[in-house]
Amino acid sequence: MKLSKDMNNSTLMKIKTLFVLPGTIMLMLAILPVIPYFNNAADAQPAQAQRWGKQLNLTDAQKEQIKQIHESAKEQIDAILTQDQKDQLQQARQQHTRPSLNLSDEQKAQIKKIRQDAQSQIEALLTPEQQQQLQQWHQQRWQRHHQQQ
Repeated sequence: MKLSKDMNNSTLMKIKTLFVLPGTIMLMLAILPVIPYFNNAADAQPAQAQRWGKQLNLTDAQKEQIKQIHESAKEQIDAILTQDQKDQLQQARQQHTRPSLNLSDEQKAQIKKIRQDAQSQIEALLTPEQQQQLQQWHQQRWQRHHQQQ
């Protein structure tokens, strides 16, 4: 009986890992274009990209292309922001806090589109196997989110 209980605990831990890890990776994929606003981009992005890059088995070429996509998205978002909003971001970065930018509805829509475009470009770089893994993680994250509510 003890062996079966140990086996169940091990299986339960594996299942928990399967649910938590993909959700974390998907969350990182979704927010990577904006992470430089909340942290020092030079420090934050490489470590995070390495983590989910390993999970998807990304090639060096894929990692470099994804980095370029993120940089482009950041530049596009910067172009949308007013000087005051950029100043608030800079101040929040220095204080390691989350900025309150009071984005207009138009800015929110534009940023959302930039993020979606970046995500589509990244997904297009992935192999069919990586895309399938990403899709599975999306589904697991969605299921876990709805189970918690």
